Amino acid sequence: AARSSAMISVTMPIQKVARVVGTITVETSDVTEIIADERAALIPLILVAVLVSIITATLLTLGIARPLRNLARASDKVRTGATERLDLGKLHSRSDEIGDLARAMEAMTEALYVRIQENERFAADVAHELKNPLTSIRSAVETSQAVQDPKVRDRMRDVIARDVVRLDRLISDISNLSRLEGEIVREKLVRVDLRRLLEDIVSIYSDTRKETDANVTLAVAPGDYNVMGRDGPLAQVVRNLIENARSFSPAGGTVAVTLSRLTSPRGPAVRVVVEDQGPGIPPDKLEKIFQRFYTDRPVGAKFGNNSGLGLSIVRQIIETHRGAVWAENRMNDGNITGARFIVDLPPAPLDI
Repeated sequence: AARSSAMISVTMPIQKVARVVGTITVETSDVTEIIADERAALIPLILVAVLVSIITATLLTLGIARPLRNLARASDKVRTGATERLDLGKLHSRSDEIGDLARAMEAMTEALYVRIQENERFAADVAHELKNPLTSIRSAVETSQAVQDPKVRDRMRDVIARDVVRLDRLISDISNLSRLEGEIVREKLVRVDLRRLLEDIVSIYSDTRKETDANVTLAVAPGDYNVMGRDGPLAQVVRNLIENARSFSPAGGTVAVTLSRLTSPRGPAVRVVVEDQGPGIPPDKLEKIFQRFYTDRPVGAKFGNNSGLGLSIVRQIIETHRGAVWAENRMNDGNITGARFIVDLPPAPLDI
């Protein structure tokens, strides 16, 4: 059957002033043709828009979503304790924000693995250092039980007493090291006046000095000595360096502490120098002395008073403050006249 349809015509007059000069007539068939033409013209545009959307979504998935998922999976492996190194493929070579994030994650996880390895080595070193005096104590106890000579027994008791002091010092220093590591992680950096800090510490040494102790002096050049740091750990650095210098200085000698500002190869720096009048440091040991548990005391020194952790703690604290510490010998006419420890710290910005 034929489909019936209604024809609608719309006529509009064309007027000029008050006179009708013509009419416009539009029929539904004309409107239908126009709409059909417009729809036909829109179809390619819609297809192009859909194609562009698909391509854009694919590029976003390949360029952003998939790399982010890879980063998330890699982070989850680290979180769950995977032993292999973080492998991000070629993401770290990208020059966009994804590449920045990948490089930051690699650096973070590498630092984490380094810290884990350091803790493992530290645990092994602690076990070794504790085992030595314990073995000595056990041997002394067994010897004292097996011999009847009172002199030998007295000598074994002295050995036990020295090793107990050694153990006590080791445990105290290990505890202090753990506490300092916690402070370094928890405490925020604040403005610290090194001049005031040094004056307070040197004043305490002067007030408590015995006749046989080395005298501690302080010389400060004019200048601003504020650094961004943590008061407690920085004070520990100064005390450790002074204690180390006093332990090597002769009775009644001098430990000279100086504070100055300068421009080093690393840039502007606040420099603390601690000098002693001891025997100096063998050239091949200038770096080794900063290793944990390393100690090289002069003949006759009280072994139990030194655990070998003091200078290691100094370096660890200074490096967390973005500074540097090193040792050198004081020379006079080619002869070693003592040791010198140098600490450089970046000065605090003036606008803080």
